[in-house]
Amino acid sequence: MARWRMKYLSVRSAVFLFVTVLASQSVQQVEAAMTRSSEAWGSPITYPSPGLRGAPGGSDGRVVKLFAAPRVPWGPGHRGIDIALRPGSVVRSVSRGIVSMAGPVAGANSVVIRHPDGTRSGYSFLLALLVTKGERVTKGEPLGISGGTGPGHLNPGVLHLSWRVGEEYRDPLSRLAPRAWHFAP
Repeated sequence: MARWRMKYLSVRSAVFLFVTVLASQSVQQVEAAMTRSSEAWGSPITYPSPGLRGAPGGSDGRVVKLFAAPRVPWGPGHRGIDIALRPGSVVRSVSRGIVSMAGPVAGANSVVIRHPDGTRSGYSFLLALLVTKGERVTKGEPLGISGGTGPGHLNPGVLHLSWRVGEEYRDPLSRLAPRAWHFAP
């Protein structure tokens, strides 16, 4: 009995240590992504609350799901960040560019902007689109209205923001200017 208990406590301690180290690495990665930026993007959201102007997510600006790079092309992952916001918020372009796509993708209204540096930003789960393919947009120009849903995103209070360099998805947090971030628990 004592041998079983020692083994149980050893395994439990090892799991706790592993989870603690893993969690600290995730926090460090997020902090690093928030501090590095070449040409920082503007915010994709209009803020009804002046106290949270810098946050990238509507009235509360909570990032509710982080970027998770797939291990292999087309493998499972989360190719952007999900930002909680109030349905009906105006979603804006993070930088100037040309609308390369505006319409449904996998059942969700989406907009893709090709920027002068060749990168692309994507905005998904929009209730309404305010731009069409081929339009030139400036930084901060309205693209759509939040509140749409799609497969795997049934909450109408989420904006999915993605960033592509060539065919590779990158973490959009690394491109957004450091701001008053509010991460969901």
